[in-house]
Amino acid sequence: MIKKVCITNNRYRRCFLTQLSLLTLVFCWAGCGSKQTPTYPVSGKVVFEDGTPLSSGGTILFESMATENNLKFNARGRIQPDDTFEMTTFEDGDGAVVGKHRVLVRAQRDSREYLESGIAPRPVIDERFEHYKTSGLEFTVEQGNNEYKIVVRRPTQTPRQP
Repeated sequence: MIKKVCITNNRYRRCFLTQLSLLTLVFCWAGCGSKQTPTYPVSGKVVFEDGTPLSSGGTILFESMATENNLKFNARGRIQPDDTFEMTTFEDGDGAVVGKHRVLVRAQRDSREYLESGIAPRPVIDERFEHYKTSGLEFTVEQGNNEYKIVVRRPTQTPRQP
């Protein structure tokens, strides 16, 4: 019986310490919220090499390469039907943090190919733009408004097997 009481007391002690740790963590987060890393507006257009807009939709992702305290921040934006985008890091449309960013583009694929023919949808842009390491896209965000024109290539055409 004594052994059982000790185990129970240890359980309550661990539970209390866990709750105290969580409460401390919540207060730390609340205090840190006012020191959010500043962001600056980033917008632009996505076009093919011939100037034709990428009107299929999709997503743009920015990954910061170096910031203060070695923290990396990601920003994302939706490609609108008119080929424009606006980046978001913390809140809608707030932009991206200052510094150099690697960029990738993920274009929306046409799902009709899959629905009608049962084949995987063909890429809309060259697949190299869908990865940070191969996209070759880098932009530097500065204080103030930043506007970029992102130029992508169409995929190389390869014949499909039925």
